Amino acid sequence: MNVSNNCSTTNLELHHHVRLVEFALYSLIFFFGALFNILALWVFFCKMKKWTETRVYVINLVIADFSVICTLPAMVYLLWNKSAQGELCRFIETMYFINMLVSIYIISFISIDRYIAIKHPLKAKAFRSPAKAALLCGILWVLVIMSATVQLRHRHTALCFQTYAPVPAALTLLAIFFIFT
Repeated sequence: MNVSNNCSTTNLELHHHVRLVEFALYSLIFFFGALFNILALWVFFCKMKKWTETRVYVINLVIADFSVICTLPAMVYLLWNKSAQGELCRFIETMYFINMLVSIYIISFISIDRYIAIKHPLKAKAFRSPAKAALLCGILWVLVIMSATVQLRHRHTALCFQTYAPVPAALTLLAIFFIFT
């Protein structure tokens, strides 16, 4: 019986080096991301006096980005320990994707808000206010959290941060189109 083994020590060493680079990058991103997000929160809550639509959006963006940054240490642990599964994995993965989606949508809200303010300055008074921005952000958080909770319950993947889609590719592409467009 002829059995060939495709695994070599050079592949294992390369994989280990990739993991080390990944660990170093995640550590740097975590350190500087946490530092600058805390600094941004301090500026927006302590130094600025007037509440504006942009301030509301940016505070929500900083909170979402800070939450993504806070998942990085657990992601490193879960990626280094492929056997790590279960509730911690699901929670970290869900938090990561919730906050990433919220960040994307809030950046879109900021763009739309700037468009309305520049293109329609007279009508902007009726459309824009800090209270409306806060309501929109609150609705966004609720919808994304509810969506992620539903997706988490229907998840069939055994390992953390791996994708398996039992739904047809066309439905997945349609969902991606609506989420990111």
